[in-house]
Amino acid sequence: MRNIADAIEEFIISELFANEQDAVSVKRSQLAEKLSCAPSQITYTLTTRFTPERGYEVESKRGNGGFIRIIRLHPHQSSTAAAHPALPAAREDKSSDQLVHALLTHKMVTLREARLMEYFLQVLGDHVSEKDKEQLIRNAFQLLQEDE
Repeated sequence: MRNIADAIEEFIISELFANEQDAVSVKRSQLAEKLSCAPSQITYTLTTRFTPERGYEVESKRGNGGFIRIIRLHPHQSSTAAAHPALPAAREDKSSDQLVHALLTHKMVTLREARLMEYFLQVLGDHVSEKDKEQLIRNAFQLLQEDE
């Protein structure tokens, strides 16, 4: 069963960024009402899931006219100390295919780069372990970042 943070993250990515915008502004209370959760759960999700390392920056203004602005960063736009956005953390339940999809979803690779990665994963097939495939994707991503 998914937790509320997963649902909030999925909604923000799929609904709010559906028009290929690089930034969206919303009211925390309206978003919480729409998702039937507490505003603090919105805040938690924004601070843990929408970080510069994952390709996002969050701005907020509190008060009557308050809002939350979520900005999708491109790999070369990171305004933090980290020069490049970090890859999603290695997890036992993530496959190399899911890692490629996550990189594409977070706009950390282009569609062309993702398709090339998927092609090479298919070529490797069952000849390489899932763990080794994931490491190959991570290495490829790092090499792509060195060109920028």
